[in-house]
Amino acid sequence: MTDTASTVEKAVRAALESVRPDAAGIDGSTDLTSELGLDSLQVMDMVMEIEDLLDVSVPVETLADARTLDQLCAGIVRLKEPKSA
Repeated sequence: MTDTASTVEKAVRAALESVRPDAAGIDGSTDLTSELGLDSLQVMDMVMEIEDLLDVSVPVETLADARTLDQLCAGIVRLKEPKSA
């Protein structure tokens, strides 16, 4: 795991735990809505926390493409990677 991926995963897990304290230690393949039961307000609160922690803006498309914790982390890692010219 790269430093960026590790940093992103820690931030996403911290943000998730801020909206669902009982979600500590969940598996990366856990579905955020169907298995954890996150509602839209919790998802938005989590995203705002992630944006604050990582100084990144998470586009709606990244959220729409991510159902699991791992998918969300991967989408945010892509946002944090340097853009090639």
